[in-house]
Amino acid sequence: MPTVSFPQLSQKWNRPRFQSQVIRIGLCVALVLGGIWFLLPRWRVGYSEAIQRGDIHILEDPLADGLGHPSFREVKLYEGSLPQHHSSGKWSVRPRYLFFPWASWGSGWNNIFQEQLMNTHLAYLSQRAYVFPQYIPRDHPPFPDTLENGTRHMLHIPMNAFVSGPTSGGPLSADSSDSLAGRAVPEEWWNIACPREQVVVVDLHQTMSELGIDSSKDDGGKILERWAAKLSEISAPCVSIEGGSVFDYILFGYRILSAWPSYGNSPTLKYFTWSPLVTAALFRNFHVLSSSPPPEYLLPKDTAPYRFTSFNPLRASEPPISGLLGIHVRRGDYEYHCPFLADIGAEYNAWSSFGTPGISQRPEFENFSRPAWPALLDYLDVPENISGRDARFNHCLPTAEAVVARVGRVREEAKAAGIASDLRRIYVATNAEQGWIENLTTLLKAEGWEVSTSFEMDLTLEERAVGQAVDMGILTAAEVFIGVGVSVTFLDDISVLNVVWMRQFSSLTSNVVQIRLAGGKDPRTIRFW
Repeated sequence: MPTVSFPQLSQKWNRPRFQSQVIRIGLCVALVLGGIWFLLPRWRVGYSEAIQRGDIHILEDPLADGLGHPSFREVKLYEGSLPQHHSSGKWSVRPRYLFFPWASWGSGWNNIFQEQLMNTHLAYLSQRAYVFPQYIPRDHPPFPDTLENGTRHMLHIPMNAFVSGPTSGGPLSADSSDSLAGRAVPEEWWNIACPREQVVVVDLHQTMSELGIDSSKDDGGKILERWAAKLSEISAPCVSIEGGSVFDYILFGYRILSAWPSYGNSPTLKYFTWSPLVTAALFRNFHVLSSSPPPEYLLPKDTAPYRFTSFNPLRASEPPISGLLGIHVRRGDYEYHCPFLADIGAEYNAWSSFGTPGISQRPEFENFSRPAWPALLDYLDVPENISGRDARFNHCLPTAEAVVARVGRVREEAKAAGIASDLRRIYVATNAEQGWIENLTTLLKAEGWEVSTSFEMDLTLEERAVGQAVDMGILTAAEVFIGVGVSVTFLDDISVLNVVWMRQFSSLTSNVVQIRLAGGKDPRTIRFW
């Protein structure tokens, strides 16, 4: 057998010493690499693997089952299967996250949601992935949540039960070509990817001061721009803004409007979608909304038994439901809220304020890629021979007779303007008492309207939990929409502000307004009482 010869090693080489040096170097390299791995967010770990290990508990909740709460099993599994959780080694850039643990958690869903949309846009401008939470309905829970011992076991609703666009981990582009590293992730993933010792905490009040922002006076555009610049400069992958909300609830009046040129054309709104739960509810109940067959965008993708993924998310840019007038008639708590708002001189809420004189530029909407400030037709007008206080009350809480008169005028105006030729059916999104809504329905039918209401919707347990999103999906898809504009105002008396906070009004109408505008619907199809 041939032999293989090696060059003669130098006699100066000491074999044992060399081996010990190699071992030491290897250990040092291992420690350094291990330290780097520990200091970086744990984005290598898949979400589904975390579920299997028990780091994330999503499938069983005996107490919730005992209370009759929906489990949202498929929705949570869907969130766990989002591709941004399963791309180990495939990132073109390392993910960077932005978490808002102090967002307005004590408010109703629509108040929280308008802030979440703005937070999503801020994360996008900061080149970070938005971290979205679950919604806990502390006020007005959709199901009883009190146990026999008197304690509450509150429902936890995943974001994708409401929406499935950029705010809940969906694409930030029309063709899904955006980087997965920039897509939103659920709070459960944040807890794995960003252990507390790796999180850079940004104090809200200190940063506001550093940026020269007065949250009680400055406008939304200024706040958005300065915070985006600040967050972009932070190199750490995991950033948490704590101590309060960047977009405080007080900001959501006319001061938020200056953010529209950036926000109104952002991926957050352009690619907004309602969740497949909403699509499914509209498909099964389409006979309540129209006498025509359901449009293609509401049809299930397959004929298998219903699953969360059987339906596509509902895009706001889809064609409207022909002939449908969607109206938001809030009663219930408004019966004592509206006198209060009338007394304090309240203005329209957030994006509904586009109807206010002085902020009514009227650019064409044919090319929505051009940022624009839309002009809505209506504003909080005060007719002759009526006080401002009474005018506000009438705008906030119209009588059944006033509703009938208003929808008749809107139908005539829409036909004259050529934006809706044959409005014949009304969908009433409402929380009114049964007797009041029956009287309204009788009056509307007497005027030739076909009428359906929130009460006639046949919803599953999960769809009932997000019933406000189902109503909003219909109001978004309607050919013409009439909403409630009046909401809180800004006062110098902090004691009164505290009362306003305790009696925060629904921003459902305002959110429908911005989603319709983002979907490219004609601003003239948006009206108020």
